[in-house]
Amino acid sequence: MSIIKESRVNIYIVDDDEMSLKILKNKFSSCSGYRVFTYKNSNEFLEEFNRFPFSKRHIHIVILDYVVNGINNEGNGIDILKKIKSINSAVEIIILSGIEDVEIAASAIKSGAVAFVKKNENSYLRIQNQVKFVISQKSLDMSKKHSVLARVVFGFSIFILAVFAIIVFFTDIL
Repeated sequence: MSIIKESRVNIYIVDDDEMSLKILKNKFSSCSGYRVFTYKNSNEFLEEFNRFPFSKRHIHIVILDYVVNGINNEGNGIDILKKIKSINSAVEIIILSGIEDVEIAASAIKSGAVAFVKKNENSYLRIQNQVKFVISQKSLDMSKKHSVLARVVFGFSIFILAVFAIIVFFTDIL
């Protein structure tokens, strides 16, 4: 199985609560080799997200507050999630919220979120588990791609050997 280096994982935390931003950034920065970026509002994140192409060689995970302020009042976290997914569907998004509502959680998952995590004292552990899950899924996907490539190369090699054997066989007959 292909292992993804922690330095190839970018985590973007979008939350207007500075305390939540600092806690999550400090925990991810001190406990892992992930690259962590923080944004105090959705517009700041969306501007950067639109401006810079995100490398396909890295894993991009957005931890997005459901109720996040934006300069242009971009809507709730699900509206922002949809914008992010329309720009780059490979980005994985975890919705974080102080609101515990099954309908909001279901809507977030239906819209493409990996998870909906309620803000409380255990939030970091649940988010960390989701991040690890995303990384393991991406690693598995990479392994599958490598496996398919290996089969194609093997099949092509067999074809070349068969053609070479036929050429040798017919040149010996003539």
